[in-house]
Amino acid sequence: MAYRELTGNIFNSKATTLVNTVNCVGAMGKGIALEFRRRYPEMFAIYQQDCLAKKLVPGRIYSYPQSSGLLILNFAIKNDWKHPSKVEWIESCLKQFAAGYKKKGIQSIAFPWMGAMNGGIPLEIIQSLTRQYLRNLEDIDIEVYSFDPNISDPLFDRLKQIAASEDPERYFSQSNLQRKSYRVIIETVQYEQTESFSRLISTRVVGKVSIDKLYFFLRNVDLDKPDPNQEKGKTEQPPLF
Repeated sequence: MAYRELTGNIFNSKATTLVNTVNCVGAMGKGIALEFRRRYPEMFAIYQQDCLAKKLVPGRIYSYPQSSGLLILNFAIKNDWKHPSKVEWIESCLKQFAAGYKKKGIQSIAFPWMGAMNGGIPLEIIQSLTRQYLRNLEDIDIEVYSFDPNISDPLFDRLKQIAASEDPERYFSQSNLQRKSYRVIIETVQYEQTESFSRLISTRVVGKVSIDKLYFFLRNVDLDKPDPNQEKGKTEQPPLF
């Protein structure tokens, strides 16, 4: 069992528990929370319901088990998304985790540096708090990630696999994207050596709606299933006027 500080992508972690940072008003529109919303929409839907019911309080931890066996812990370190995080709320969450992880049976977990980006708190303060409460915990593997926007992850690797295939168009019908958006995404990955969602999004070749559709597509695409429009000589029908 160990405490480690890593540079990379938290979604590459093999930990059975991932930490997300949230507000208490039901919005996941930026940073790591937006990544969690796009990757785990079922969690987001329940979280929104909990916020509407006024169940979330800053400084508390909320558990969202996934059908895959992964456990997501939402650390409420903001009240409203418009306002910064507070050190006392982060410390409260860390205290709760340190006191309760054994009872919850958590043996491995991955954290971001909570509140150090969109939370507006200096990184050195977050690092000091995190190390104080996590570094000496027993019987648990802990990873704390500094985000590297150039690092891929398993979900983006699926997009790279599609882009590198002999016929990327075979997956178009599964994407629910407009053909122009689909093609520009594929071409950006193919020819601009785009290595991560962060880098793809920063190119702004498509908008937020298309990016949301892309995440949904990659979570559900069957890489072994051909495009039915290309089977047995079928061709796509031209659009009606």
